[in-house]
Amino acid sequence: MQGSGGSDNEAGGFEASRLGRKDHWNSVYDRELNNFEESGDIGEVWFGEDTAHKMLGWVYDNVEATDARILDVGCGNGHLLLELASEGYTNLVGTDYSAQAVDLAKRVAKNRSLDSAIVFLMQDFLDPHDVARVAGSDKFDLVLDKGTYDAICLKPSDVDATTVDRSAADAYPVSVVDSLKDSGVFLITSCNWTEEELTMRFAEHLECVGRVRHRSFKFGGAVGQTVAT
Repeated sequence: MQGSGGSDNEAGGFEASRLGRKDHWNSVYDRELNNFEESGDIGEVWFGEDTAHKMLGWVYDNVEATDARILDVGCGNGHLLLELASEGYTNLVGTDYSAQAVDLAKRVAKNRSLDSAIVFLMQDFLDPHDVARVAGSDKFDLVLDKGTYDAICLKPSDVDATTVDRSAADAYPVSVVDSLKDSGVFLITSCNWTEEELTMRFAEHLECVGRVRHRSFKFGGAVGQTVAT
């Protein structure tokens, strides 16, 4: 999706989940930090290696400048950026609202001697001031999202732990646009939303300029994918 120009008010009919809570991810990355210290295992690759390779392949094919400014929102253990750095990309930023995730990503990058190419930061991507702080005046050529929007759409409201916070889903596309240069590109992978739903939800802000094909399945005469990019 590429920069163009609000938001759909529907959060999608999902119930709120622990996957939308910060304390859940702090616990996850606490455990993965301990595992990394003990065994060197960086932890789970969200959505699996195949999906990550599809996203990385798109970057390699479409972003020739290795100094392009690239942001990974909700970077977790930093896997995508670590792979990009190992391929020579040098202007990478990863953000997460979990301090434990940021700590893990920093340690892995240092362990692999890739820390000079990547900056990992804590960020509340739903806070306009924090978005502006990270984006700076230059902003980003490319923003990556592998599952972060999915988690945000499951964030519980302050009133009812089973009801999603629709304002979070509405704020997210604005934060993406505010992070991108006018010519910037947003590459998102989701397992909760179809390609058509993603296009509709971001249409007020971004123009869909392409898609990444994933393995498809056929059921009852209909063809679909388990994830959409």
